[in-house]
Amino acid sequence: MPRRNLSEMPVWEMRLVSISSKWPGWSITNDKGYVCIRYRVAGQAREQVNLPKLRYREEDEEAAINWSRRLYKVWSAAEGQRTLKECLAEVKGSSDVPPERGDEVTWAGIAAAMKESKIEFGKQIKPQTWKTNWEPILNEAVRVLGRRNKPADGYELLKAVLKNWAHAPTVQKECGRYLARFMEFAVRRYKVPRSWLITQADRDELCPKRTRKRKKAVLEDAEILDFIDLVQQENPAWANLFRLLAQYGLRPVEIQHLTVEPDPTSKTGERVFYCSYEKVGGQEDTEPRYLRPMHFRRSEHDKPVQWPLVEAWEAGTLKLPDLKEFTGHACNRYLHRKRNGKPAGPVQQRWKELIDKYAALPTKDWVRVYSLRDGFGVRCYREGLEKTVIADAMGHSLAVHERSYRQITEAIKARAFESDAETIPLP
Repeated sequence: MPRRNLSEMPVWEMRLVSISSKWPGWSITNDKGYVCIRYRVAGQAREQVNLPKLRYREEDEEAAINWSRRLYKVWSAAEGQRTLKECLAEVKGSSDVPPERGDEVTWAGIAAAMKESKIEFGKQIKPQTWKTNWEPILNEAVRVLGRRNKPADGYELLKAVLKNWAHAPTVQKECGRYLARFMEFAVRRYKVPRSWLITQADRDELCPKRTRKRKKAVLEDAEILDFIDLVQQENPAWANLFRLLAQYGLRPVEIQHLTVEPDPTSKTGERVFYCSYEKVGGQEDTEPRYLRPMHFRRSEHDKPVQWPLVEAWEAGTLKLPDLKEFTGHACNRYLHRKRNGKPAGPVQQRWKELIDKYAALPTKDWVRVYSLRDGFGVRCYREGLEKTVIADAMGHSLAVHERSYRQITEAIKARAFESDAETIPLP
């Protein structure tokens, strides 16, 4: 097989082969489908070993990197007095995870197996959820477990991993939850000693107490309309994306699951958006649904307005950003772009002004992309829709809606109490 440049490799393979770039004479390559370590230095005997049971594929990348680093550490400490094969035997013997069915198991291998279990087999979470939420925490745990002075049990592991997120109490709470489930998986599937289990008592002692949940800001209709008008001047495609999010209360990821279908309740054959997205994992699943728009009002007495998005979609004139994935992270990258440490343009500057405005309120409301989704729910409530109808339109249960989404704002509450009552003079 001809030698390839890094630029011709998939990202996972680039990461794998690049770790040996600073190790003189070392290279990592594919040997008949297995991960092979080669040592080639002029004037010295050539050596090569295959890492045990590790295929040359993306699923085994993390385990292969972990094995390679441990092998190089042992080999370099031997200062040329031992062969690669001898060093590999020592690395295999030092694993504190018991083997199963004759396979050599490492912590990185268990993490990879858990990923496969949750994504491929159990269909419990999506790959992006694993990459964003689970992977950083388990990668840090595997790194800590590979140190010379590695933790002796689950309690010490949690204590060590938490240090990496000392600045982020919310992530520390997630560390406790994810690591506890990781160790339950390791004990159940790979017969790891039960001392590695992380108990609720361990989490209560080491993890910070739950902080007061920040309330998502709900922007006024006029603020949303004016903001999207500003985006339109800079980038019409992004303006359309925000129009979809705001008018239909969508999650960003749902935009790539939209089609236009006949409304099954319409006698005239009206065509509406249909969202085929099915959220898995989290507190409950999300069912596919037909979408209903909720209009905007620039003021309380203004005529309702909305965009003809379905018609533009079918006509092929509704341009959207050229994104691989429509996610909240992609939206944030656009809204928080900076140049020389400052907002990159008028759109980013306006978004920052909205963030600062709501953060300055006594309630310290939090402006984020999901504020557009919350705003949809509040507008529905303002226009008199029942909670069950709103929850169904947004693709979640009533319980989730009441627990996690705004249903009213101070402005709506203030209007509800307005009256023309006469003031009774105080004595």
